Amino acid sequence: MLTKDLLGNWLYDRGYKRDKFGHYHKTSDKGTVVRFKMQPNSVRYEKQVKIVDHNEWVRLASGYYKGLSITPEGKLAGMKQ
Repeated sequence: MLTKDLLGNWLYDRGYKRDKFGHYHKTSDKGTVVRFKMQPNSVRYEKQVKIVDHNEWVRLASGYYKGLSITPEGKLAGMKQ
């Protein structure tokens, strides 16, 4: 089981920056913005897409903290599409 704080530390160690709402953002080399939207009991992995004249967030995966874990290889496991 992973806690919200442990997941936040894991994300920070991988270059994600925390915003004023408590979500973690990262911009790829290609300019794509992704975030982990931290909610009280779950987390959503989202990608920012431009729609006409504004940006929207699209959910790529999500999971409850109680079902998430960090593998021995350092990867996040337990997210569902």
